[in-house]
Amino acid sequence: MRITRVVAAAATIAVAASAVAVAQTTTFAVGGSVTVTGGTKAKPKPGGLSFKFDVSDPSGNQTPPVQTYSIMYEGGRLNTGILPACKADTLNAMSTPDVASCPSGSKIGSGKLTALIGSAGQPTSSASPCQASLSLFASNKGHATLFVSSKLANCPVALAQAIDMQYVTKGEYAGLKFTVPELLRHQVGLDITVTHADVALSKIVKTVKKKKVGYIESTGCKDGKRDIVVTFTDETGASFPAQATLGKC
Repeated sequence: MRITRVVAAAATIAVAASAVAVAQTTTFAVGGSVTVTGGTKAKPKPGGLSFKFDVSDPSGNQTPPVQTYSIMYEGGRLNTGILPACKADTLNAMSTPDVASCPSGSKIGSGKLTALIGSAGQPTSSASPCQASLSLFASNKGHATLFVSSKLANCPVALAQAIDMQYVTKGEYAGLKFTVPELLRHQVGLDITVTHADVALSKIVKTVKKKKVGYIESTGCKDGKRDIVVTFTDETGASFPAQATLGKC
């Protein structure tokens, strides 16, 4: 991550707030959609998908940072090896990470997030808001790349950081899991907590060995309904799964 400037007042907020501890309950809400229904493991159907989540404290305080996210969909799969790779390590090795360097055809989606920069447990009114853009790219087989960027016009910190995402499966569920780097969770003694994110992954179809293959494919669900499960793991290792039914599978 490259930081251009941090608002000086933010450090003052951290010092003033550090003397007060506030009990906190975090609420997680998730949702999303899939553009295709049906399909089987033998005859999958290509499509696109989206997901979103909101994190809040009903008492109006800033929530603790989430360290690891696991976003799993029922009845689908990703064919991660069929597109050109734009690797997180390659982007982060640049003096100024720039997704313009990613190979043509490697982008798989985009989105946005809203965050608060302040002190967890303190009123959200004392935190600084931050808006950032999200770009997703194919990477090596079994991986994808999430690129987080912000500008000083919309955030106290200018960010440019790539995160490696791992493709994971569990029973009838498949999705992506990733750990947020320390520099995207803490700055100058302050906590960075994401309060909202939404991402859309495009429908992409490639020809592999003379066969049409989707980057995202629907393989059907046993109960005919598709669920999403997002597991939020905080810095203490405590995990909080949130589930929603998206409709027909």
